[in-house]
Amino acid sequence: MPHKKTTAMQPINTLYRSLFALCILCFFSLTSQAETNTPDEEHPIHITADRLEVQEQTGMSTYSGNVNIQQGSLELTGDTVTIIHPNGQLNMVKAYGAPAKFKRFSQVEQSWINGQANLIQYNTEYKTILLSGNAKIMQPGKHTITGSNIFYDVSKQTLMAKGSKDGQDRVSVTFDPATPKTPSGDKE
Repeated sequence: MPHKKTTAMQPINTLYRSLFALCILCFFSLTSQAETNTPDEEHPIHITADRLEVQEQTGMSTYSGNVNIQQGSLELTGDTVTIIHPNGQLNMVKAYGAPAKFKRFSQVEQSWINGQANLIQYNTEYKTILLSGNAKIMQPGKHTITGSNIFYDVSKQTLMAKGSKDGQDRVSVTFDPATPKTPSGDKE
């Protein structure tokens, strides 16, 4: 079988397609489906890291060392981000860190949504996000959820948080009180 000739730009183009799909489909889908057409999608993707290794034959790209991926208000940071993209199709994204973090500005709720864990993993086939190891999702002024693992199904819009098996790390949910609003016409 003849060897397929590749250019240096092909792996990079595959990475950009994969990262674009990642930003649209995954980590930042933790808010309502009404936000699928946010202005963030129209911004370019910027990636910085100390190192990039592309293994085109295995369909794996690994960014390492202070990895920062941004698109508009979307941001993903970690020590290492591995993108599995066999045949140029995004399959899995794994962000590792102490902790790996993401944040996104919710246009609908006009607030930031932040998440962090030792591992943030997105599976494109099942459209699931797993935050594993010291997992936390925060919406300042609204709520915070912590646990050993937080699992989110993007399609079903369901969330499940678990504590550790040994019971040392339990699930914790904190709801911040709503800021009281002064009825219009009332004088203070």
